Amino acid sequence: MASPLTRLLAVDHAASQAKLSACLVDGQVDLKRFDEFRHLLLRHIAIEETVLMPALARALGAAPLFQNGLRKDHAGIAALCVPSPTREWVEDLRELLAHHHRVEEAPGGFYASMDVHLGGDPHLREQVASYPRLTLPDFVRGPKVRELLAGVLSLTGITTVPRSSSRPGPR
Repeated sequence: MASPLTRLLAVDHAASQAKLSACLVDGQVDLKRFDEFRHLLLRHIAIEETVLMPALARALGAAPLFQNGLRKDHAGIAALCVPSPTREWVEDLRELLAHHHRVEEAPGGFYASMDVHLGGDPHLREQVASYPRLTLPDFVRGPKVRELLAGVLSLTGITTVPRSSSRPGPR
Protein backbone atom coordinates (compact mmCIF):
# COMPACT_ATOMS: atom_id res chain seq x y z
CA MET A 1 0.00 0.00 0.00
CA ALA A 2 1.28 3.44 -0.89
CA SER A 3 2.49 5.66 1.90
CA PRO A 4 1.16 9.21 2.39
CA LEU A 5 4.45 10.44 0.89
CA THR A 6 4.10 8.53 -2.37
CA ARG A 7 0.37 9.26 -2.57
CA LEU A 8 1.28 12.97 -2.42
CA LEU A 9 3.76 12.49 -5.27
CA ALA A 10 1.27 10.48 -7.34
CA VAL A 11 -1.23 13.33 -6.94
CA ASP A 12 1.47 15.64 -8.38
CA HIS A 13 1.86 13.26 -11.33
CA ALA A 14 -1.86 13.36 -12.06
CA ALA A 15 -1.98 17.14 -11.65
CA SER A 16 0.98 17.70 -13.98
CA GLN A 17 -0.56 15.42 -16.63
CA ALA A 18 -3.87 17.30 -16.36
CA LYS A 19 -2.17 20.70 -16.53
CA LEU A 20 -0.17 19.62 -19.56
CA SER A 21 -3.31 18.39 -21.33
CA ALA A 22 -5.00 21.73 -20.56
CA CYS A 23 -2.18 23.59 -22.32
CA LEU A 24 -3.61 22.82 -25.72
CA VAL A 25 -6.52 25.08 -26.59
CA ASP A 26 -7.96 24.80 -30.10
CA GLY A 27 -4.74 23.11 -31.26
CA GLN A 28 -2.54 25.92 -29.94
CA VAL A 29 -0.35 26.08 -26.84
CA ASP A 30 -1.63 28.39 -24.13
CA LEU A 31 1.70 29.75 -22.82
CA LYS A 32 0.25 30.83 -19.48
CA ARG A 33 -1.08 27.31 -18.84
CA PHE A 34 2.19 25.76 -20.00
CA ASP A 35 4.08 28.02 -17.62
CA GLU A 36 1.84 26.83 -14.75
CA PHE A 37 2.50 23.23 -15.81
CA ARG A 38 6.28 23.66 -15.93
CA HIS A 39 6.29 25.31 -12.49
CA LEU A 40 4.44 22.33 -11.03
CA LEU A 41 6.54 19.79 -12.89
CA LEU A 42 9.94 21.35 -12.18
CA ARG A 43 9.06 21.78 -8.49
CA HIS A 44 8.15 18.08 -8.40
CA ILE A 45 11.46 17.12 -10.05
CA ALA A 46 13.36 19.37 -7.63
CA ILE A 47 11.69 17.63 -4.68
CA GLU A 48 12.66 14.22 -6.01
CA GLU A 49 16.23 15.29 -6.83
CA THR A 50 17.09 17.38 -3.77
CA VAL A 51 15.00 15.82 -1.00
CA LEU A 52 13.87 12.30 -1.81
CA MET A 53 16.70 10.74 -3.80
CA PRO A 54 19.32 11.80 -1.23
CA ALA A 55 17.10 10.58 1.62
CA LEU A 56 16.61 7.21 -0.08
CA ALA A 57 20.35 6.89 -0.78
CA ARG A 58 21.06 7.60 2.91
CA ALA A 59 18.49 5.04 4.01
CA LEU A 60 19.94 2.38 1.68
CA GLY A 61 23.58 3.29 2.26
CA ALA A 62 24.00 3.81 -1.50
CA ALA A 63 22.11 5.26 -4.44
CA PRO A 64 19.56 2.80 -5.84
CA LEU A 65 20.31 1.35 -9.26
CA PHE A 66 17.39 3.14 -10.93
CA GLN A 67 18.49 6.59 -9.73
CA ASN A 68 20.76 7.42 -12.69
CA GLY A 69 18.02 6.58 -15.19
CA LEU A 70 15.53 8.78 -13.35
CA ARG A 71 18.04 11.62 -13.20
CA LYS A 72 18.59 11.42 -16.96
CA ASP A 73 14.83 11.45 -17.50
CA HIS A 74 14.49 14.45 -15.19
CA ALA A 75 17.21 16.34 -17.06
CA GLY A 76 15.58 15.65 -20.42
CA ILE A 77 12.10 16.53 -19.21
CA ALA A 78 13.37 19.75 -17.64
CA ALA A 79 15.17 20.64 -20.88
CA LEU A 80 11.90 20.31 -22.77
CA CYS A 81 10.43 23.00 -20.49
CA VAL A 82 13.04 25.61 -21.50
CA PRO A 83 12.06 26.65 -25.05
CA SER A 84 8.78 28.20 -25.99
CA PRO A 85 6.59 25.12 -26.55
CA THR A 86 4.77 24.04 -29.67
CA ARG A 87 1.75 21.76 -29.92
CA GLU A 88 3.97 18.87 -31.03
CA TRP A 89 6.28 19.38 -28.06
CA VAL A 90 3.35 19.33 -25.65
CA GLU A 91 2.11 16.07 -27.20
CA ASP A 92 5.58 14.49 -27.06
CA LEU A 93 6.14 15.69 -23.52
CA ARG A 94 2.81 14.18 -22.49
CA GLU A 95 3.94 10.77 -23.81
CA LEU A 96 7.37 11.07 -22.19
CA LEU A 97 5.88 12.03 -18.83
CA ALA A 98 3.34 9.20 -18.92
CA HIS A 99 6.19 6.73 -19.45
CA HIS A 100 8.35 8.35 -16.76
CA HIS A 101 5.51 8.30 -14.22
CA ARG A 102 4.85 4.61 -14.91
CA VAL A 103 8.54 3.86 -14.27
CA GLU A 104 8.58 5.79 -10.99
CA GLU A 105 5.32 4.23 -9.78
CA ALA A 106 6.14 0.64 -10.91
CA PRO A 107 6.47 -2.20 -8.39
CA GLY A 108 10.08 -2.19 -7.19
CA GLY A 109 10.61 1.33 -8.55
CA PHE A 110 11.39 4.65 -6.93
CA TYR A 111 8.07 5.13 -5.15
CA ALA A 112 7.92 1.53 -3.93
CA SER A 113 11.45 1.91 -2.51
CA MET A 114 10.43 5.12 -0.79
CA ASP A 115 7.39 3.38 0.71
CA VAL A 116 9.62 0.69 2.21
CA HIS A 117 12.45 2.92 3.41
CA LEU A 118 10.99 6.42 3.87
CA GLY A 119 7.19 6.16 3.88
CA GLY A 120 6.75 6.58 7.61
CA ASP A 121 8.93 9.68 7.92
CA PRO A 122 6.64 12.64 8.74
CA HIS A 123 9.58 15.05 8.43
CA LEU A 124 10.02 14.11 4.75
CA ARG A 125 6.30 14.46 4.07
CA GLU A 126 6.45 17.96 5.59
CA GLN A 127 9.51 18.85 3.49
CA VAL A 128 7.70 17.74 0.35
CA ALA A 129 4.45 19.51 1.21
CA SER A 130 6.20 22.78 2.08
CA TYR A 131 8.73 22.82 -0.75
CA PRO A 132 8.60 26.33 -2.27
CA ARG A 133 7.46 27.29 -5.74
CA LEU A 134 10.42 27.70 -8.08
CA THR A 135 11.40 30.94 -9.78
CA LEU A 136 11.81 30.17 -13.45
CA PRO A 137 13.13 32.29 -16.30
CA ASP A 138 11.01 33.13 -19.31
CA PHE A 139 10.95 30.67 -22.18
CA VAL A 140 14.08 30.70 -24.32
CA ARG A 141 13.58 31.53 -27.99
CA GLY A 142 15.82 31.69 -31.00
CA PRO A 143 17.21 29.63 -33.86
CA LYS A 144 19.88 27.83 -31.82
CA VAL A 145 17.65 26.72 -28.94
CA ARG A 146 16.38 23.52 -30.54
CA GLU A 147 19.86 22.61 -31.78
CA LEU A 148 21.30 23.00 -28.28
CA LEU A 149 18.35 21.12 -26.82
CA ALA A 150 18.96 18.21 -29.21
CA GLY A 151 22.42 17.82 -27.66
CA VAL A 152 21.02 17.82 -24.13
CA LEU A 153 18.34 15.29 -25.03
CA SER A 154 20.90 13.03 -26.68
CA LEU A 155 23.01 13.06 -23.50
CA THR A 156 19.99 12.08 -21.44
CA GLY A 157 19.04 9.19 -23.70
CA ILE A 158 16.11 10.98 -25.31
CA THR A 159 17.52 10.60 -28.75
CA THR A 160 15.56 13.07 -30.84
CA VAL A 161 14.07 16.50 -30.59
CA PRO A 162 10.25 16.41 -30.58
CA ARG A 163 8.34 16.36 -33.84
CA SER A 164 8.10 20.12 -34.29
CA SER A 165 11.65 20.05 -35.61
CA SER A 166 10.61 17.59 -38.36
CA ARG A 167 12.12 14.62 -36.53
CA PRO A 168 10.42 11.75 -34.71
CA GLY A 169 9.44 12.33 -31.08
CA PRO A 170 11.42 11.31 -28.00
CA ARG A 171 12.07 7.65 -27.22
